[in-house]
Amino acid sequence: MGDALHRVRTPRFDAVFMLGAEDDEATVDNVDVLVTLPDGRRFSATFLTPAAMVRWMESGTDEYERLQFRCPDMVITHQAGVPAMVRVLEMADERDDFASLLTELPPSEDEDAEGAEDADDQE
Repeated sequence: MGDALHRVRTPRFDAVFMLGAEDDEATVDNVDVLVTLPDGRRFSATFLTPAAMVRWMESGTDEYERLQFRCPDMVITHQAGVPAMVRVLEMADERDDFASLLTELPPSEDEDAEGAEDADDQE
């Protein structure tokens, strides 16, 4: 069994959850997600529950790992599971809060190439 992508499409965004080999979408409590808006902007997040954070810190192999936890695009959510995380994303969208909740990613190289082609077509 390998890693799996779980795609959720809504009218306002697409979200791809990167599930590990042993993750269940109903109970996953530590998962990365890539969110794409219709305008092409992309955002990333790592959803964690408090229990997942504690489990991570308790599994640290040295004191430093046990005393601190850092994740630049972390979103702490009370409930586990993809449906609960999608609800957080929906609420962020309703509040126009993607930019402050999630980490915006630069345009993909494919988008840069398409933009250059569009500019060439306009000349």
